[in-house]
Amino acid sequence: MISYITPSTFAEFVCFLISIICLKKDSNIIWKYMMLFLLITCVEEVIGIYTAKTYHNNHWVYNLFLPVETGFTLLMFSHLLGKYQKNNSIIPGVVLLALVYFYDLINHGLYKFNFLTFTVMSVLFVLYSLYYYFLFLTDDVYTDLKRSAEFWWVAGVLFFYFGNTICNLFNEKLFKIMITPKQHLSYLIFKILNIILYACWSYSFVCRRWLRKKPVI
Repeated sequence: MISYITPSTFAEFVCFLISIICLKKDSNIIWKYMMLFLLITCVEEVIGIYTAKTYHNNHWVYNLFLPVETGFTLLMFSHLLGKYQKNNSIIPGVVLLALVYFYDLINHGLYKFNFLTFTVMSVLFVLYSLYYYFLFLTDDVYTDLKRSAEFWWVAGVLFFYFGNTICNLFNEKLFKIMITPKQHLSYLIFKILNIILYACWSYSFVCRRWLRKKPVI
C-alpha cells in the first residue's frame, strides 16, 4: 500500500479533498467539475501504479486519460477566457489535439505513450495560459491577486505544462542524470511540477470559497 503513496499521488489526493471542501457548494458548474476531474486523476494514478507493477506497462492508462485531461482543462480555459472575449478560441485547440491524438494511436497503438499528443497539449496549455494573462493584465477591472481563484488556477497550469515542455525538449539529457541508483533527474522535476500544480489549484479552490458570498463569474 505504501508504494501507492508518492509525492504526486499525495498532492493529488490532498487537492481533491480541498476541492470537495471548497467547491461542493460553488455556484459555478465548471469549477464544481474540478472535483470530478481530480477524482478521476486520483483513480488513474492508482491504476497506473498498479499496472506498472503488475504488467510493466501503464502507457495505455495514461493514453486513455489524455482526453479526460484535455477535456477538463480546455473546458476551464473556455470558461475563463469567455470572461474577456466573445469568440471561443478553444475550438481550434480541440480539433488539433483530437487529430494528433488519433494520429498517435494509429501510428503506434494504445500501449505506447502518446508523446506527441502530450507535447502538443502542453504547448497549447502554455499558450492559453499566456493569452489569459495578457487579457487579465489589460483588463481595467481591479483584481486582488491573492484572492483570485482564476489567477492561481492558471498559474498552476502554466508552471506545470511549461516545465513539462522544457523537460520534453531536454528529455534525453535529463534522463541520463541519475539522482539515485533508480531515479533520474526528470523524475524529480516531474514530481516538483506536480506539487506546484496541485498547490496552486488547492489555493485557487480556497479563493473560490472566500468569494462564495460575492458575485462570481
